[in-house]
Order: sequence, then structure tokens, then C-alpha cells
Amino acid sequence: MLFTSWQFLLVFLPVTLGGFVLLQRRGSNELCVAWLLAASCVFYSYWSVAYFWLLAAAMTANFLAGRLIDQAHGRARRLLFIAAICGNLALLGYYKYADFFISTFADVTGIRVALLKVFLPLGISFFTFQKIAYISDIYVGKAKSGRFLDFALFVFFFPQLIAGPIVHHAEVMPQFRKLTAPGHVDEDARWTNYAVGFALLAIGLIKKVVVADNISPFVEPAFATARVGDVGVALAWQGALCYGVQLYFDFSGYSDMAIGLARLFGVRLPANFDSPYASLSIVEFWRRWHMTLSRFLRDYVYIPLGGNRGGETQRSINLMATMLLGGLWHGANYTFIIWGGMHGLYLLIAHVWEKRAPWRLPSFLARILTLAVVLIAWAPFRADSATEAGRMMAGMIGLKGLRLDQIGFAPGGLAAGVALLVACVLLPNALQILRAYHPTLGAPAPAPRFAPKLFAWPSPAWAVFLAVGIVAVELFSWQTSEFLYFRF
Repeated sequence: MLFTSWQFLLVFLPVTLGGFVLLQRRGSNELCVAWLLAASCVFYSYWSVAYFWLLAAAMTANFLAGRLIDQAHGRARRLLFIAAICGNLALLGYYKYADFFISTFADVTGIRVALLKVFLPLGISFFTFQKIAYISDIYVGKAKSGRFLDFALFVFFFPQLIAGPIVHHAEVMPQFRKLTAPGHVDEDARWTNYAVGFALLAIGLIKKVVVADNISPFVEPAFATARVGDVGVALAWQGALCYGVQLYFDFSGYSDMAIGLARLFGVRLPANFDSPYASLSIVEFWRRWHMTLSRFLRDYVYIPLGGNRGGETQRSINLMATMLLGGLWHGANYTFIIWGGMHGLYLLIAHVWEKRAPWRLPSFLARILTLAVVLIAWAPFRADSATEAGRMMAGMIGLKGLRLDQIGFAPGGLAAGVALLVACVLLPNALQILRAYHPTLGAPAPAPRFAPKLFAWPSPAWAVFLAVGIVAVELFSWQTSEFLYFRF
């Protein structure tokens, strides 16, 4: 069930929100939590009942493991922790990487083994990372196991179930316990939640349906050409620019919708995007892009590996290992490993430059350089094979000529990609626009750099824009596609 579908917007969401409001007025926290949990289970089961039961069993196992770790001591506690982490990784490994490992083994040894052809359950990557964070926090004493009903909702809460943000249990479990207070509902807070939630939902819908889905036709011609031959610089940059736009508006649109949907029920989720294409360095880019994944990789991979302890060489090894694992997390393909390796190399260069270079690039050039290397790295991220990625990158750096006559090159598509990237850099994001209402956990987003009063929300201009945007969503929604991160 897509957030953009009529089944979700006209049936599931009104029924779920209406039932929640009625139960909230009764003052029963348990019923509110149980209602949201039941609705979330229906939401996932709409995709696959069989895989719902798989994730439900994994959720129950993680809850029991957390409870046992919480109560154990010494060696038994450590063994339980290791077993729980290995169990989560084994589940993810089988469903996401089994065929990749089999094909890699065949490539290395020459021994042909039949692929298992395992179907990837939706959301299993985000699901697994959240469970690993939960088990790890209990093991190190940052958290305690709590009520099963709260934990089950933490796992299956439908706004962030499929594609994040990756949420820590400590961020949402206390909120689930305060969904209502007996005999009292704060009406002002409720209507603020509705206003902020629906505004974010509308902005996310516009990003996905109006922008991302309509720029995507300019992406495929470049990569299709790269599958069979060389790509000229014009077509290569058309594909890369438009894919950078498509991916950003698709995934940030999902995140805006997830944050907005959660806010309708009085729950704040963490921010996931902070205008990453406006970054002055690749280090800053990773603080702004897919922020909850960056946080997970830092806290549960990079730091446990040793972080920046042990000298510069060890730090570089830890950083590269973290980025390679981050790339592999996105998918079972060498292209994702290449993408992670490229970003690992970028970060190593950036750290050396910051430490040893006697001067800094002007802000304008720093933004251009950062955006350029990010866009080049999107080539392997989008490509189906290393060969295809190599041809795209060769075209982007000009090794195959300009070739304006290649089939699929459209000056209008290239211009649209450039214009939308400029908009990503200059215009405020959704969280900046609604910053006065604290739409996410943590500190509010920074104020817009340009004309903050012009973009202040709410206003009559915003009402008109969102109304026109929703009309456009309705006009384009018949051709809407799945979110790109559903594949990961």
C-alpha cells in the first residue's frame, strides 16, 4: 500500500486516524497503542501476509532476547547479545544476500550453484537495523526492555516501517506511552498536529508524484545506453543529474510523509534530510543525507570498530569498512559496494584535506565540487552492473565525447535536472518551512537562508501552493511508482 495510493489516502488513513481519535478521547493508552499496532499490521499485510508473519516472529524473538539480556549478567549476557545480533544478521543475510553470495562464490571458484531466488521482504533492511540498535542499547545499558505492546508498535509503526527513518526505541517508546492522558486531550496540540502533519504529507506527495516520478523518464535512457555501449557526456550528465533529483525528491518525499503521518498521531520522528545537496563538503553531506542511517553507521559500526581511536591509519580503515558496509546494506550488488567505496575514498580525502591543506575552497566552488562527486557516485548506485557504471562515469568525465546526437538525450531533461538541483540547494526544505512547530525530534531545523519571511508557514500563499500541489498530485497519481528505497 503506497502512501500515494487512493487506498491509503482515502481509506486506510481516514479509518486509522478516525479510530485513533475516538479511542484517544476515551483516555485509554493501551487501546490507542493496540489500534495503531493493528492498523500497522494491516498496512504491512497488504503487501504480503506471509512476510508479515515472518517479521512478527522476528519481532517477538527480539523482544524476548532484549528481556533476557536485560535480566542476565556476565558471560550469559554477552552470549545472549551475540546470539541476538547474529540472528538478526542471519535473517537479513538470507533474504537479501544469499543469492549474491552464491553468485560471488560461483564467480570466484567457477563452480555453478543454483540460485535460491529468495524474494526480498519489504522493509527488512530498516527493520533489522532498528532491532540491532535496540538489542545493542539494552546490552550496553542505555535502555531497558519495556511493555510488549509498545515494542511491537515501535517495530511495525506504519509511517516508518518500510523505508525509515531508522528510529531508536528510546525516541518513540516514551511517546507511545503518552498518546493520551486519562480523561484529558489537549485540543490545541491535536489541531497543531493535524496542521503540521497534513502539510508535511502534502509536501511529500508533491515531491514524489509531481517531481520524482516525472523526472524519471530522463534517467533511464542514459543507463540503458550504458548497458550496451558508450555514453556521451551530454546524455551521461542528463542521466546523473536527473537521477540525483529523482532519488532526492523520492526518498526525502517519503521521509516528509512518514514524519507528517506520525505527527497526525502525536508522534515525532527524527529528521532524515537537511538539504544535503547544499553541503560544503562530503563530510557535511553525510551529516545531512539519510541522517538516521548515518547515525546508525556511526554509532553501531564505526565506533564499535574503534572509530578514530588507534591512529590515523586505523581510523581510515574503520571509515572505509563502515562505508563499504553501508553500501552493501543498500543492496546485494557489486555496484553498491563500489558506491560505498567511492564515498569512503571521498571521506578519506576530505579528512586529509581538512587536516593538512593550507587553504580552503570558496563556498561556491566547495558546493559545486561536493555536488559533482556525489552525482558521479550515483552512477554505480543506479547502474545494474559494474560495466554499466563504468561507462556512465567515463561519459561523465568526458572520455567518450559530447555526442549530442545520442538517442535519449533531451536538452529539456538536462535543463530540468539542473534547475531542480539549484532548487535543492537554494530553497528551504520542509522541516525549515515548518520549523516554528518543531515537526521532528531534536533541535529545530535552521532558518531558511533566503527570504525566511517569504517561506514562513502558515500563510495564504502556502495554502494556495499546497492546494494546487494536491490537485497536481491527483492528476499525476495514476502513474505513480513505488518509492526507490523500497528496493533496498
